[in-house]
Amino acid sequence: MENITIPVPPYIARAFENADTEVKRKAEIYINAWLSDFFSGKPANEQLFTIMKKATAEASANGLTQEKLDELLKDEA
Repeated sequence: MENITIPVPPYIARAFENADTEVKRKAEIYINAWLSDFFSGKPANEQLFTIMKKATAEASANGLTQEKLDELLKDEA
């Protein structure tokens, strides 16, 4: 990971500096996700479909079949 510097209003800088570690971590995750989206040049729906395809591939690689998924979802109902 690398650091960058972005000017922000003083109240945001103070809020971040005064926040606890967990809140800072969450802010960093949100900011990183937003910047990734902003600079990707892809529409949001295309990014979503890419994430869904990756999740499907990972689930399949870990042995999740449509039948197992249906059974899991049936148990939740």
